[in-house]
Amino acid sequence: MVYWLAGYIAMMKATIEFDDALYRRLKVEAARRGRTVRELVAEGVRHVLDSPPSPADADADNTAAWQPAWFGSLGTYAAAVDDHSMSAVNRSIARARASGPSR
Repeated sequence: MVYWLAGYIAMMKATIEFDDALYRRLKVEAARRGRTVRELVAEGVRHVLDSPPSPADADADNTAAWQPAWFGSLGTYAAAVDDHSMSAVNRSIARARASGPSR
């Protein structure tokens, strides 16, 4: 990603960890194509981000699929208030705790 900063182009840097076998494959493929590893990784990221989502990706968009089991209780507390400020959420949690266990 390129940003203009005081008339200069600034690029974002990232550190990515690959297992050894994958990185060796990446280096070989970059050399075979006459490209740098950086160029090949950027091309791959652009490809993933610019491609239409597959049916498997659509399943991943289902937020319940990635949420841990305890995450749903937060939604229950938040739904009990009109004001989603932290103090309102804390009051909702206190009310729920005072009403006893829900199990």
